[in-house]
Amino acid sequence: MKTQSLTIMVALVILFCACPVRATVWTEGHHEIIDGDVYWELDIYNDVTLDILGGEIFTLTTFDTTITDWYGGQMDTLGARGNSIINIYGGKLDNFAAIENSLVNLYAYDVAITHTGGFWDDGQVTGKYYLDDTSFIFDLWGQNTYSHINIVPEPATVLLLGLGSLFLRKGQQTKTYNALQIMNLQTKPSHKISYYSIIS
Repeated sequence: MKTQSLTIMVALVILFCACPVRATVWTEGHHEIIDGDVYWELDIYNDVTLDILGGEIFTLTTFDTTITDWYGGQMDTLGARGNSIINIYGGKLDNFAAIENSLVNLYAYDVAITHTGGFWDDGQVTGKYYLDDTSFIFDLWGQNTYSHINIVPEPATVLLLGLGSLFLRKGQQTKTYNALQIMNLQTKPSHKISYYSIIS
């Protein structure tokens, strides 16, 4: 009896190990992944929005017009396809691939992108996140993945650029106003009354 039970248990373990792991698929709505959540393979489609606040994901693939905001957690492989947008604020990532019209906004500074090296020899990205100043390094997978990465400047830099352009515009408007005043003074007819015009 014991050998039969043992044989059944071994058969179940072999069967369980031989079965492929199916991906978790989300096609609608808003989802959050938090600390303690674990996903082996996650695919998101259509207009799904996803906030990754923690947890572990082995493989995440985004399709269509999905939007992903990633703040923390661990991920082995991130793949972006279609017109998906991924905003990376933090987290640990090992491999990254992007194709088609996908866009990855990387909220980081001291970013360096090399076009060789890494596990796939397609390049690496290094830098520090604005969110918590942690350093990161991840490998690029695919020759053109780097062309899908957009480095977002820190908010203070954007503010300084905005204020600078505002002052430049104000200065230009002042110069234009002064030039128009000079032109108006030069083109006005002179109506000076002289002593001689009164006598005659």
